[in-house]
Amino acid sequence: MALAVVVLMIVTAAHLGAQPTQAQEMPNLDIVSVWKIVNTAIFGAFLAFLIAKYGPKFYQARSLAIQKAIQEATGLKIEAEFRHSEIDRKMASLPEEINKLREQEALERERVHQIFRQETESAIAHIWHNAQAEIEACRQEGMRRVRRRTAELALQVAERRIRERFRDAEPQEFVDEFVHLVQRGKAR
Repeated sequence: MALAVVVLMIVTAAHLGAQPTQAQEMPNLDIVSVWKIVNTAIFGAFLAFLIAKYGPKFYQARSLAIQKAIQEATGLKIEAEFRHSEIDRKMASLPEEINKLREQEALERERVHQIFRQETESAIAHIWHNAQAEIEACRQEGMRRVRRRTAELALQVAERRIRERFRDAEPQEFVDEFVHLVQRGKAR
């Protein structure tokens, strides 16, 4: 590249030198033209040296940065494709997952229903048992009251009969009958 720049400068300088000028300016112009050509050649050589020295490093670093960016982009592309395929796979299995969740929910609902039913049956059995116990207690209380009332009525009837007998019978006869009843009660 540097060689091409030098050749270009020489051709340009030769072309400038070949132009016809006026005769009086010729000696001054030739010296200036020569210095211009020399100055341009020095500048071109210096520019070619700088390009030859730092150009490859710059382009190599730039090339490495571009390759690194390409590798990162390729990695990101592969990762995105993998995620996309995972999403597609999950989307394809989504109806199955929904059906599975529905089945699990139905099983859970049935399990909760069974628990509630068992708890309700247990509560009903407990209430039934308590009601039966209360009914039995009320029946026992009723029977006790009936017996008490019957005993009270029997005592009243017995008392009335005894009073009637006392009026009609001798006291000795009454005492003998009482002793006879007591002896008969002991014999049983």
